[in-house]
Amino acid sequence: MVIGANGFLGSSIVNYFGKKHKVIALFNKHILRFPGTTHFNYNLSDRDYMKRIISLTKPDTIIYCAGINDFVECAKNQRMAEAVNSYGPTLISSAADTVQHRFIYLSTAFVYDGKRGNYLETDVVLPQSAFGKYKLAGENYVRSKFMTYTVMRLSPVYGLGTIYHPSQFDQIRMKLQRGERVELPQNEMHSFLFVDIAMRGLEWVITQESRNRTYNLGGLTKVTWFDFGKLIAESFGFNPDLVMPAKGNFEEDVDFSLNGTDLVRLSQVDPLIMEQGLDLLKQQLIRR
Repeated sequence: MVIGANGFLGSSIVNYFGKKHKVIALFNKHILRFPGTTHFNYNLSDRDYMKRIISLTKPDTIIYCAGINDFVECAKNQRMAEAVNSYGPTLISSAADTVQHRFIYLSTAFVYDGKRGNYLETDVVLPQSAFGKYKLAGENYVRSKFMTYTVMRLSPVYGLGTIYHPSQFDQIRMKLQRGERVELPQNEMHSFLFVDIAMRGLEWVITQESRNRTYNLGGLTKVTWFDFGKLIAESFGFNPDLVMPAKGNFEEDVDFSLNGTDLVRLSQVDPLIMEQGLDLLKQQLIRR
């Protein structure tokens, strides 16, 4: 069961696991059809409704990727952002109390303070943004409410989306293709993660992980959003001068890169450097 199948990451999970497993896709508002997949709307304010869905479908694994991750939206609609990012897992835990399952909560690097980067799972978490605070609260609820869980903190995931589920990579690429300027933060560093690697790491957690653990997973290349945009432009033959520096969400320089050594060692996935990921995306675009 994928709660939050509307977005790029949720839809990628549905597409990836739908090839091997029976998938139940839950949408916040508009249901988007995936071949061979069961579809429902979800309502995190209605425990009885969610309990009926979970009791009916009896999922072995529930993946929670619902949330509001836009910083401006989180600040503007704090009550809604907190409800979805933090309290949602609590409602699911009570709605799923009669079904034996593994609960996987997809979290973010923004639970750290961004002062040094290369964060391990054991490093102190001290979020500096509302979004990071809500996600950390969600992590804590998961650890306290679920018997069998995994928390996965992911760096920003890039890959090909669809017309209904565009990724940030898609949005940057399409603007550059149209010759439009793209403004990206120059002071916010991340270890950007190729979507296929995120899926393989998640698959290992679903099929092999037996302990209640928290894992970090990021790519091998650490760059700012601005440099990420430049790499996309250069790799796909667009004008790199269209990528312009912007201030972003933080006053100071921040580094939210993740060290995923633990999960990489256990799952045997190759996190890839940025150039490898972009080369694979070019191949995927050609096949389309």
